[in-house]
Amino acid sequence: MSERSAGSALAAAVKLLSVKRLTKARLAEKLGDRGYAPDAVREAVTECERRKYVDDRAFATLYVQSLLDRKPVGRYKLLQDLVRNGVDADLAGQILDDVDKDEDERIDRALARLEAMRPQDGFGQLGRRLERQGFGAPAIARVLRRRAAARGPLPAGDDFEEGA
Repeated sequence: MSERSAGSALAAAVKLLSVKRLTKARLAEKLGDRGYAPDAVREAVTECERRKYVDDRAFATLYVQSLLDRKPVGRYKLLQDLVRNGVDADLAGQILDDVDKDEDERIDRALARLEAMRPQDGFGQLGRRLERQGFGAPAIARVLRRRAAARGPLPAGDDFEEGA
């Protein structure tokens, strides 16, 4: 019976993965929710990993690329999303270390979009909005200083302080 249970868990896992890319943790959670025994779930996830049906590194890389293609998002939001989707925090950090090289460019894009949507906002308001998008205060301050040096102060003229 245990063998049949493991086989049916594997079949269910393959069916789930055929519909949507999942992390190992999310796959195990979904199989457990469907009533499979913990041993059967563990065996099915291990077999899916062995067959390369599930790969947390590939999931994280594709997730980040897909999200960043749609909108500029900061490291903190990306990390939170990856961990919520079942990616190990250390692996998520490694993936994001590769992406962080472009953080200033992403902040520039987000800032340009915010300025277009809300031209009346000052540096403080823009900085807080960028923080809510998951960007870190030091990087935001660096980009806002560069922006002010290149184009002059914003209309409202308030300042954004790191960590404020």
